[in-house]
Amino acid sequence: MKRRRFYLLTYPRSASNLLVRILALDKQPNVTSGDLGGYFFISSYLLMKHLKLRGKHIEEWTQDQRTQMMQSYQDSFNKLEEHVESGEAEDKIVFVKEHGEFMVEPTAQTRFLFGQNSVEELPWTVQIPSTYGPETTHSSFNETVLPDEFLRTWLPTFLVRHPALVFPSHYRTIIQNENVEAAEAGEAQKALVMTLHWSRSLYDWYTQHLCKTDTKPNGDVTWPLVVDADDIMTKPEVMIRLCEILGMDPTKLQFTWKPASDVELAQLPSIRKIMLSTLLASAGVIREKSSIDLDIDVEAEKWRSEFGQREGEKMEKWVRAAMPDYEFMKARRLRPRAA
Repeated sequence: MKRRRFYLLTYPRSASNLLVRILALDKQPNVTSGDLGGYFFISSYLLMKHLKLRGKHIEEWTQDQRTQMMQSYQDSFNKLEEHVESGEAEDKIVFVKEHGEFMVEPTAQTRFLFGQNSVEELPWTVQIPSTYGPETTHSSFNETVLPDEFLRTWLPTFLVRHPALVFPSHYRTIIQNENVEAAEAGEAQKALVMTLHWSRSLYDWYTQHLCKTDTKPNGDVTWPLVVDADDIMTKPEVMIRLCEILGMDPTKLQFTWKPASDVELAQLPSIRKIMLSTLLASAGVIREKSSIDLDIDVEAEKWRSEFGQREGEKMEKWVRAAMPDYEFMKARRLRPRAA
């Protein structure tokens, strides 16, 4: 059976909401996507933050904290699986967006922050229905709570955006959601998000595990896909091609829309308004939000002025450290169809 499960794997401030808006999922009759296109594991991410476990070595977690987190991951998966089953029962394309870091399992986080030999515990893995196979495995590069057998049933598209745009933007949202003190504190917490490691790792996993199967439904497509945010903003033909690959109707794509009204804004939680502020205020794609002509040296001066010398230097360090992963994935991005 031809696979019709498509994962959009993203990270904060990568313009994923813009991509979903352009796809106009609510106007695609053959697609089921859920609220905001997905985020099934956001509750687990928020619980970890509430329990103050982000950036904390897993060996310091209490048994109660472990129990709460494992149950949360399982509940998140169960909701995702229910969503998938419902969509497939209606013979629809299942399209789900998820920030990769929301699904990263705790031992992988500990190894990333404290070193590969900092923990001996096996990776956390949710339980999945027996329909996926008699046993579950968790192989190298799979740093999620999802077992290999489940991940293999999806065809993934990775969205990437220049770190010099993403990381400062995320830092500003921390200030807006909390305060400057919160943004400056928690080095380990920031290290978990000021990176493209999670996207690159899962991309490498999919490269190894999908190349062995027939995953070219459109003939000239090799999975996993990569889409660069610059192309979303400046090359409509890339979005048209992505839409066709996913089996959606390209005539439904929307590159312009009405800005959110005061009534609509009043109904949104404050955090949603902050995270979606540019999109809500816009009337269409803003090409100037791309990284074209961006110079990290110039931006670094701005960061030191905006965030202070110490935080600005950290921002530059994070951005430069993430560039190899970004350039690697960008080089493999989906391009307009050849004439």
